[in-house]
Amino acid sequence: MKLETVLAQLRQRDSLPLFAGEPWDPELGRALRESPAEELFAGRSVQNAELAAAAIAGLHLWNDDFEASHNLCQGIATPTGSYWHGLCHRREGHRNRGLEANLNNTRYWFRQTGSHPAFPRVREAALAVLADAGSGMRWVTEAAGRLANGDAWDPFAMVDWFGQADAGTLSPQTAQLLQEIQRREIAILLDWCVEQAVSG
Repeated sequence: MKLETVLAQLRQRDSLPLFAGEPWDPELGRALRESPAEELFAGRSVQNAELAAAAIAGLHLWNDDFEASHNLCQGIATPTGSYWHGLCHRREGHRNRGLEANLNNTRYWFRQTGSHPAFPRVREAALAVLADAGSGMRWVTEAAGRLANGDAWDPFAMVDWFGQADAGTLSPQTAQLLQEIQRREIAILLDWCVEQAVSG
């Protein structure tokens, strides 16, 4: 299976839940696990194997396959690996030790990430989602204000908002906005990993 085929399937998803349940497409997940990186990246010269592995972790996470993504992230000891590791635990939801522990784990991995080169693009995408939502929602105004302070993405803001959404203190419309911001964040980080993996 080639990378372009996987991406085309994943981009067909209408939405991405805040928390990963069962894999969205089990057959896609199986094919991903069985496809070596050389096959996925066929036609491209991979210059950075760790970033190629990070991209594959991202594909699994986009497919809601927490276990497969997490298994890969654990072996990538770089800021990018930490970013994916944090995203895994943010999407872990109530599994294993519960939501609060998983969100605290997310914060730990985001601290390990530091300032990531993909952050500016993610911030721009999040602000675009909020701008498209209009100014009629108080949360949108407050969230845009929080993200506008600075020139990079604040990954800890999303952790806070995920906790609030799960607690029911954010409206269903707000949760949908968070889903869209998350979908774009994963797509941007994945695209960045692919670009860097093949550019050397």
